[in-house]
Parts: sequence; C-alpha cells; structure tokens
Amino acid sequence: MFDRYVYKKPNGNVVKVTMSDFRGQVYIHIRDYQMDGDSGVWYPTKTGYAFVAEETDCIIKALEEASETFAKYTRHLEFDENQLEFNFEEINNEH
Repeated sequence: MFDRYVYKKPNGNVVKVTMSDFRGQVYIHIRDYQMDGDSGVWYPTKTGYAFVAEETDCIIKALEEASETFAKYTRHLEFDENQLEFNFEEINNEH
C-alpha cells in the first residue's frame, strides 16, 4: 500500500512509515527496520508504533505541536536536564 523510507539511524537501522490492511482496518506504522546481513532484505523490528489510519490527522497535529515546542526549546543556549512534557490531554479533548 504505502512504504516510505524516513531516515537512517546511527545504528544502521532505518525508520520507515508504512501502511497495511489488517482484518479490514487500515493501519499506519512508524517502525525501525533492520537489514538481514545474509539476504540484504530489510525486516521490521519490534521498535515502533502502529495506529489506525483514521487517527492520522490527530497524530500529525500533535507531532507538529511537539516539533514547534522542540524548536523553541532548542533555540535557548542553556539546556535543562528535565524532560519536555506535552499536554496531550488538551489535544485529545479537541477530537
């Protein structure tokens, strides 16, 4: 259906976004892939996330907001050791 290479990680794995149909439901997968050294074929690993395709717009909105917040955060020269927290409750209540 859909298979897009996103980027290569330092460990040699790649992140791919794929789409699949399972029991009549369409899913989007964001997953690490690892190459089999013998065959050269890329295989999905357990590392990743899958969601129902209908949720794509909500997830994209949340990721855009996270990206904007991260961009603002990285503009500061001083970095805090604390983890960034996003309030996804507000996002979920909008949908």
